[in-house]
Amino acid sequence: MLTETVAGRTYDYTHNVGRGSQSGMGFNWPNALTFADDGTIYITNRGSESISNVGWNRTGVGQRISKVTIGDNWGEEEFLGEFSRYGNGDGQMIWPAGIASSNSEVFVSDEWLNRVTVFDKDDKFVRSFDTVQAGDGETNGAAGIAIAADGTIYVSDSRSHQVRMFKNDGTFISSFGSQGVSDGQFDGPWGITVDHDGKVYVADFGNHRVQKFSADGKVELQIGRPGNKRGELTNPTDVAVDSEGDIYVCDWSKNAWDRGRVHIFTAEGQFLTSLVGDAQQLSQWAQMTVDANADYAKRRREVRSTEPEWTFAQPTAVEWDSANNRLMVADTQRSRVQIYKKQSGYLIPQLNL
Repeated sequence: MLTETVAGRTYDYTHNVGRGSQSGMGFNWPNALTFADDGTIYITNRGSESISNVGWNRTGVGQRISKVTIGDNWGEEEFLGEFSRYGNGDGQMIWPAGIASSNSEVFVSDEWLNRVTVFDKDDKFVRSFDTVQAGDGETNGAAGIAIAADGTIYVSDSRSHQVRMFKNDGTFISSFGSQGVSDGQFDGPWGITVDHDGKVYVADFGNHRVQKFSADGKVELQIGRPGNKRGELTNPTDVAVDSEGDIYVCDWSKNAWDRGRVHIFTAEGQFLTSLVGDAQQLSQWAQMTVDANADYAKRRREVRSTEPEWTFAQPTAVEWDSANNRLMVADTQRSRVQIYKKQSGYLIPQLNL
């Protein structure tokens, strides 16, 4: 359904952005995204390493950060460029895992290098800091990253099964969590976010749930339970919270018949509905590729139905766009972002019970 209405809430699919085109624009397995104060969207990519041509800037299209603006409608997006590339030098990445923005700076966590790299608004390397601390052991993997209003940086570690807290300059504060299935424990924590009240939400991948914590790491709520039905979770990868407290969980899923969903819960953890993807029209950049190649166009007209490509394919990240009241889903295997607007005043009595 392009429009999903439940319990007084309406999520209206608008369009999708992405898929690389022959002009060099697009994404390559986007796996995390964040919004800067000026509205610029930064997207990390985990595709294969190769060379692209975007203007005179030649960078790896695999481990890179794309910059875009996204309008309200199809075709209004603008590709602003890309920066960073594969490597372990200053400003480079090997396995970018999470991204966050604060005070005109962009923070990227690296799952292989176990560090956070910081860039300024002009895409220039500023500093980096290690996420592994003395006594942490040898098995580590920096995953999601989120920044609270007070500047505290939270980094989940999917291999040591904990969340570490840092100051803006990278000074270690403390950590919480351990491996296990009890409240407050993790099994491969991945995506992480902080709501407007400073509460921390962690996608507990291997335990098939999301956990909510206080700012200092005290567990407060569990969202979702294991399973394959609507509202049940199978390997959640990310979580977002909107200004009204509704919770969005990006669920990877291992089932051939269900290649990923975004489940929506109330602030209290009550299940509302699920989104499965609604990209019935190609993105602008994907359409450019089809238009530029007659064989592509022919093969596309010959398929029985394009419906299989509408849905998500192992989506990895969700992010709430507060400025525009909309949800963005990194539809990773399809190299695009699907966008849903949360509408107010969209009332159909029989659907708003």
